[in-house]
Amino acid sequence: MKKQSLLSQTAVLTATNGVVRAIGFGMRIWMSRTLGAEAIGIMELASSAHMLWLAPVTSGLPMAVSRYTAQAVAAGDELRASQTLMAGKRLARVIAWPMMLAMLILTPWISRILGDTRTLPTLLMYLPCLPILAASAVYNGYCYGKGNTAVPAVTEFVEQAVRFGICFAVLTILPAMRAAYSAAVPALGVAIGEGIGLIIALAMLRPSQPRREVKLPPGLMKKLWRLAFPMTCMRLSNTLMRTVNAALIPMRLRASGLSAAEATARLGMYHGMAMSLVMLPAVFTGALAMVSAPAITARENDPEAMKRLLKRVMIPAAAVSFASMCALWIGAPFCARVLYKQAELEPLLKTLSPCVLLLGIQQVISGLMAGLGQQRRALYASLSGSLLTVGLNYALAASPQLRLTGVAIATTAGLLLTLMMNARALSLAVTRVELRFQAQRA
Repeated sequence: MKKQSLLSQTAVLTATNGVVRAIGFGMRIWMSRTLGAEAIGIMELASSAHMLWLAPVTSGLPMAVSRYTAQAVAAGDELRASQTLMAGKRLARVIAWPMMLAMLILTPWISRILGDTRTLPTLLMYLPCLPILAASAVYNGYCYGKGNTAVPAVTEFVEQAVRFGICFAVLTILPAMRAAYSAAVPALGVAIGEGIGLIIALAMLRPSQPRREVKLPPGLMKKLWRLAFPMTCMRLSNTLMRTVNAALIPMRLRASGLSAAEATARLGMYHGMAMSLVMLPAVFTGALAMVSAPAITARENDPEAMKRLLKRVMIPAAAVSFASMCALWIGAPFCARVLYKQAELEPLLKTLSPCVLLLGIQQVISGLMAGLGQQRRALYASLSGSLLTVGLNYALAASPQLRLTGVAIATTAGLLLTLMMNARALSLAVTRVELRFQAQRA
């Protein structure tokens, strides 16, 4: 695989993410009209639990594989890069298959914990994604570390296209399903799409892989896991907090005077409609974060090169995020009344607009911190922000005057705290690199 420049990697991922998000956004709008807010709420409840059990294989592991691969590429050691890929695959299998069996047993209990047993079909449909996404995450991390984004870009596009095709076909053929089963259709699309994407990734990477089994050096799997563990904990805490919020928000909305069905519908409006718009800048900032992590790893012994990289990534990230925030504020009436046909969504979108700026900058800073091996500090920041959000959700969502507006305020406050803590940690990490470099020269 030919190594691409930082600009070309970001461009490829941004273009792909743009197409993928466009497909996903169109699918969200279509599903919100086809399924209704109640089915969307059920889907979001199940999705929050699904993201929780995916965290051990899709969060820290690909970043660890990316970092070790980038170090091997910087040293010109192709064998070590192949060994990293092999160790990552084995570690993913060790984690994913036992988890899948455990989740199969625990899924009925999880659906009751979520507060809505109608999530059971969706949760069961998500189970096959565990081993598939584990393998895909490792291959993606390897590709990012090699400085080539072609494989992740192609597979992501195929996965989203297949998912939309499955959802459209099933919901068109069977339009009168109950909410519990119609909410499971997107999960079916995800499972099939991810499986086809993995097959394509294997086919694309086959020519560049060693023909014989690579012998692993002792302790490589343990090293990968030690590096992956803090990032995994961070994703687990984030996803756990999302799951807690997914159960807490309807409960507190019911305390404000809404019925159970209305509260679930409001959750669907918040997560399934509003937050999908807030996440749109991640088309660019998410791509930039992914390619920045291995890029800063390759420069961690050169403070001047690190500073130049920081300027190259933070300035456009802040500019794009700020422009997107303004666009969401101005376009809130159009999005609410025309796209989603939910007039009450307009004030919620305006309240959430600062999250666009915070989230975009936070994504890139998180990528840079991961590239410098600062996952533990990022974990503390993420956990602090999540706990603040949960506490404010409990306090504000039950207010009849606030409801979802209170949820939006809580989300903004949590993101702001996380961003401030991560920005300080990144600044300290860069300072330490400078001091170490000066000591070596002295």
